[in-house]
Amino acid sequence: MQTTYSSIEGWLQTAKSNEATVYHKGYLAKDRFYSNEIRDIANLMLRSAHNNIVVLYQKRINHGTPSKDPVFNYIAKKI
Repeated sequence: MQTTYSSIEGWLQTAKSNEATVYHKGYLAKDRFYSNEIRDIANLMLRSAHNNIVVLYQKRINHGTPSKDPVFNYIAKKI
């Protein structure tokens, strides 16, 4: 799944109340340090949550191991 900053911006402008989108799949705490695009998307979603535009939550897909990061779907739901 490839999510772009512009696609998330578009979703924020057009989504109706209670619509949700997965804005990242992986391990955001680590992935954001290796990709400016992922970092920027995460920052945009955090600002949107602070401004009461969305509610953020995550759903675990796979548990991690000592040698493999866990995998989550990071989801934003429009308020």
